[in-house]
Amino acid sequence: MLLNSFLIVEDEDVNFIWSTIQEQQLIFHPTIAPDGEFDFKKFYASKAKKPFILFIDRNILSSLLKLCEFGSLKDKRESQIVGLIMTWAEMNDISVSAGLAVKERASQLNSQEDGLIELQKFLEAYNAHPGQLWLLMAEGRITEIEPVAYSGMPARNITVAYADGGDHYDMAVASLLHVVQLYRNKNLTAAEKTKEFFQWMYDNLLVSEYLLVYAIMLFTGQEGAKAPKHANSGDIEKVIAGCENQAWDIAYLTNWSTLYSNTDKYAEEFLFATNDILLKRIFIIKNSPYGYNGLLFDAFSKKEYNQIMDFIEDRMQKRVKPDFGEDTHSYFVNLINEEKRQLALLIEGG
Repeated sequence: MLLNSFLIVEDEDVNFIWSTIQEQQLIFHPTIAPDGEFDFKKFYASKAKKPFILFIDRNILSSLLKLCEFGSLKDKRESQIVGLIMTWAEMNDISVSAGLAVKERASQLNSQEDGLIELQKFLEAYNAHPGQLWLLMAEGRITEIEPVAYSGMPARNITVAYADGGDHYDMAVASLLHVVQLYRNKNLTAAEKTKEFFQWMYDNLLVSEYLLVYAIMLFTGQEGAKAPKHANSGDIEKVIAGCENQAWDIAYLTNWSTLYSNTDKYAEEFLFATNDILLKRIFIIKNSPYGYNGLLFDAFSKKEYNQIMDFIEDRMQKRVKPDFGEDTHSYFVNLINEEKRQLALLIEGG
């Protein structure tokens, strides 16, 4: 039996929480849980060295805030997922961070104040109920909790600029605007679209394997690969809005990757929780033994695969990294505006 100040967990509870977390593939890390299933030896070895922090995505944060505000959710499975994550985190003495999810909405609204108010809501929700209650929710023994009366006050002593989407988001927006242009182009084969996107990324951005995986999945029609919302619309504003919204999904992974790939720089190890099917697939493929190379091998004929790999190898050898200058945001804004212009021409041309 595991005991802390708010949570008493019997052995069968521990087994249920862990087995369900594994089965649902809710929590990820590139080496400890690359496919959403934990390597227990690596998990506990890492935990013994330094603490974990668990990032949650926008959907999980929204579910948590609504559940605490109204006391229940229409989708009982959704509330059970919240209970599972909250129980698992407390059971393993892991802090939960909503920072990336708060940043998504605050940047969309371009409002630091809204970001700080939502962050305070999260803090109030996070501390409102004991772990024992979340365990009952996770196990489906309750479906309602006491509602939380949010203060409506902004969080204090916060230095994070939540209204600023950041470079990773800007790069994802530019990339998805270009991806949509290729996606709508009926004259190019999937292999040609893939090579063109590689070339465009090499010319304009840092190489993001998460973006490459997404683009390849979309061009080759992989299961679960969805184009940004309104990708085929004739309304340019709807297409842009769809790209901006989808960009946040990729930005979660790329922002997080800067933390887990430089683990020696930080006092904590970082995990990520999501129940988004596309995000899961992108992460799993990118962190599989062969990464996007394996996806290319599976998605194309041997001839096309060899041609693409020769193309990539040739471009990598000749590549000169783009110069973003001192003001990276201006560079990315200019790139985004150019991609919007090209997209508008494509839509106007029918």
